[in-house]
Amino acid sequence: MNTKEFTRRLREIVEEYIDAESSYSDDVQLEINTTDWSMDIADPENDLPNCDYYPILDLVKMSVEEPGRWLPDESAIESIATEYVFTDD
Repeated sequence: MNTKEFTRRLREIVEEYIDAESSYSDDVQLEINTTDWSMDIADPENDLPNCDYYPILDLVKMSVEEPGRWLPDESAIESIATEYVFTDD
């Protein structure tokens, strides 16, 4: 895993949320397993060891051109990615 792959995967998870937004509650979380770097959309009640959690709604923004449509918030995604250091960048 490197920062570019991590950021790409993070964006994919956010897009997965956007595509099925109505399937999730407003307080759903992004779960990052720091052991194997897997990511998933998780119930806010989760608190697994070796996992970090971020509110998924902090990673989306409303489209200016299409009100009512969510888009990945690239700056928020990049901000999370910079919290982790990968040695194989």
